[in-house]
This record gives sequence, C-alpha cells and structure tokens, in this order.
Amino acid sequence: MPKHKKIFNIINNKMESGELFAKSLKDFVGRDTFYQLLIAEKHGDLKESINQIGEFLRINVRQKQKLKALLQYPMMLFALLGFLMIGLKLFVFPELSEWQNEQSVNTGKLPYLSVIGWSFLIMAVLIAMYVVYKWSKSSTMNKVSLMCHLPILGKTYKLYFGYYLIANFSLLLKNGMGIKEICNLFDEYEQSSLLHQLGSELNQILEHGENPTSLIKRYPYLPEELIVFTNKGETVENLGKQLSVFSKILFSRLLKSIEHLLTMVQPILFGFVAMLIIAVYLMIMLPIYQSMKGIY
Repeated sequence: MPKHKKIFNIINNKMESGELFAKSLKDFVGRDTFYQLLIAEKHGDLKESINQIGEFLRINVRQKQKLKALLQYPMMLFALLGFLMIGLKLFVFPELSEWQNEQSVNTGKLPYLSVIGWSFLIMAVLIAMYVVYKWSKSSTMNKVSLMCHLPILGKTYKLYFGYYLIANFSLLLKNGMGIKEICNLFDEYEQSSLLHQLGSELNQILEHGENPTSLIKRYPYLPEELIVFTNKGETVENLGKQLSVFSKILFSRLLKSIEHLLTMVQPILFGFVAMLIIAVYLMIMLPIYQSMKGIY
C-alpha cells in the first residue's frame, strides 16, 4: 500500500500546516464529497458526515465488485462474437462473394446495405459529437437535469443529487443558518459546482420575491417532498432536523435503486448479444437467399 501511504502523508502534512480536513482531502476525493465534508467541518457534524460518506463509498466499492462479476460472462460472449465476426470477414464472406460472382447472380439491393450501414455510422458519430459539444457548454445544473432524465439511470441520478443537496442543506439549517446565508455561503464555492449554481439561482428567486417552491418544480433532482417541508412553517433548526431524517431516507432509496440497476445489467447485455447473433445470422443468410432467388 505505498501509494496510500504517500497520500496519507500528503494529507497529514497539509493538516499540520493548518489546512482544514476537507481541504486536505480535496485532491483525492470527488467535488461533491469535498463540499459535503467542507460544509460538515465548518457548520455541522463532521464525524456523522464522514461515517455516512464512508458507508456510501464502502457500499459503492462492493457494488463495483458485484458489477465486475456480472459483466464477466456477457463480456466473454461479446469477445467470442467479435472473434466470430473477424473469422467471417476473413474467411466466409470472401468465399461467399466469390461464389456469387461465379454464379453471376444479381444480388439486387444488397450492395447498398453497406452504404446504408456506413451512413448510419457517420450520422451516429456526428450526433455524438454534437451532444458532447452541447454538454461541454451546458451549466452544471442543466447537466444534472439531463442526467436525471436519462432512461434507466435517471431515477438513480435523481436520488443521488437529491440526497446530496438535502444532506448539505440540513447540516446548515440545523446550525441555524437562514436560506439567504446559505446562498451567500454557496456563492463562495467554485462557479462550476452544483451548490454554487443552485445557490445563485435560489438567491435570484428570493430577490425577486418569488416562492422558492418554483425552483423545486423546475429541477427534477430537487425532491417534491421539499414543498411539504417548506410549507410547514417550522423553525430553521427544526426544518434542518427533519431534512436530515429525509436525507437518510433518500440515501436508503439510492442504495436500493443502485441494487436494482445491478440486477438489470445482465438481461440488457444478453439482449445486445441476442441482437448481434441475429445480425450475424442475417449477414450470412441474406446474401445466400438473394443468390438463390437469382438462380431460381
């Protein structure tokens, strides 16, 4: 574990020089984790936050190991299909093409299949490049919104970001900070961070005298239950305590959602394998079928 020892030494040296614990870890953790630790260290219960983050990371490692185990068999099938495709390309298709030429058979529109295939491939690449370009120009809030609308994965992203935001807000509210103070705090963070952008937009809503619930309805990663909490008229401290409990509920839902995703991995991959097998079958049989039509 020499690598880990080196990291621990760097963290220890930074803390000895007077750095905060969260800032000492900044280069070794994700941005979301960094801000969660920073808020907890300055305004909340650092020990509780470390325990919760540690639990999440521990479960995350276990789920990654489970995912690797689930991927082994489908990946073997993909590899075998890849070798099969190479074998067909090198040995079967040249023989098939030569046989068709010997028979002087008109295969109809079959030659255009490759043109159509390449056209679809080029279109897919262009669309992918456009999506990547738009993604790079989007704000973090819009990126997160898009992630929450993704098929299959969207619900899990929604739960993760909901938990992340509620957990941070609850820590600050329990500490007696008002919404305006929280917005000012988030304004000090990196402009590209979700907390900074959310705080900035919430601040604008408050300055225009609008209801903060409009923000909840606008972004899918803000749980609709927040409307109930904000309309109860609780004190800031009580609201923080209630949101803290709610964040733990979201955390539990998040773990269940990830487990559900893991159960879907193999069926989805086997579906792709089945489609590839059908495609290979058609690649072999269609030319033969067209040739037989030409003969008879």
